[in-house]
Amino acid sequence: MKKIILRTIAGLIIIFLLFAGYFLYIKKQDNYAAIADNFYSSSYDMSRPILLPSLFINGERFYIKMATDNGDTLLAYGDSGGGISMFNPFKTDKGGLAQKIRSGIFKGLMPMHYVLFSDIVHDKRIPPPVQLRDKILHTPFASVTASMLLVPPKDDELKFINSMMDFDIFLGQNFFMGKAWTIDYKTQQIWVNTPIAIADALKPGVQKIGIKKNANGVPTYGHASMVIEVNGELIEVLFDTGATITLSDEGKKEFNTTVKSLGGSFIARSIFDKWHHDHPEWKFYPHADGKNDVIEVPLVKIGGHEVGPVLFASRPDAVWSQDMINTMDKVVKGAIGGSALKYLKVTIDYNSELLKVE
Repeated sequence: MKKIILRTIAGLIIIFLLFAGYFLYIKKQDNYAAIADNFYSSSYDMSRPILLPSLFINGERFYIKMATDNGDTLLAYGDSGGGISMFNPFKTDKGGLAQKIRSGIFKGLMPMHYVLFSDIVHDKRIPPPVQLRDKILHTPFASVTASMLLVPPKDDELKFINSMMDFDIFLGQNFFMGKAWTIDYKTQQIWVNTPIAIADALKPGVQKIGIKKNANGVPTYGHASMVIEVNGELIEVLFDTGATITLSDEGKKEFNTTVKSLGGSFIARSIFDKWHHDHPEWKFYPHADGKNDVIEVPLVKIGGHEVGPVLFASRPDAVWSQDMINTMDKVVKGAIGGSALKYLKVTIDYNSELLKVE
């Protein structure tokens, strides 16, 4: 009996050491990815501007249309302020996805499904998303560095999002980073590979954007900070093409509409309250965005251009100071989205770190 107990203990120790060694290996690989200056490479040709097939939602938000090899057209929602790109788990019947799902391990422990971008999208005009360095998958010892889309489990949050809007693919920050984009809201066109020369940084309508980087100065996230101006006050915000106001029943009545959502912008509650206090004449919509209030700002200045009116939904200050700061270069006070961008032609270059509005 004593020998059996000793062998059992020895076996458990060996298993523990194996697991510890595995987790240390994964941690080492993830640490390398975090600081490496050559972690991601792509064969995508960025030498010439390309007009992408797209579909705009009321001129405020957009899909990129992706054709698959089986004849399906996938609607990929463009959200530069969103998280990692993913395939909608409620749409696995499209694009022949069900047969192409692979399994990986996140952080050495959490099982995660994914699909290679090249297995789904065969339109060479469409660039692949960049792999985010804090979302590295392993299979189980090798890192998945090829461009991919996560296939998350179905949960209540995704179920709610699906009830609000239709999409097959969600294109988050890592789809936009590393490239230069022109989003022309007036003509409803989206171009990729439209760089802004560093020499143009001082030209009218051009401003510097901020990107979070690692110790080697290499971008690690694609959430870009920029500046807007309201009533002479400069406000640093997130560039957020997917910002959405999800209309409550009260909101639908206030806006006299039956649509479930609107392109929006967000602002910290402290600034929202100051605007509402200082400008009682500005239209105010209580609890129009779920439980959040909405205010209509008559004029917002972006790159020297005055646009408006612009809808802003309130968000707690902690969203910016405690949450978004993890993926941004600085604490911002809100996000500028389609309720303001719809008036403009916007070019954002994540490589020269410049943004131009026309």
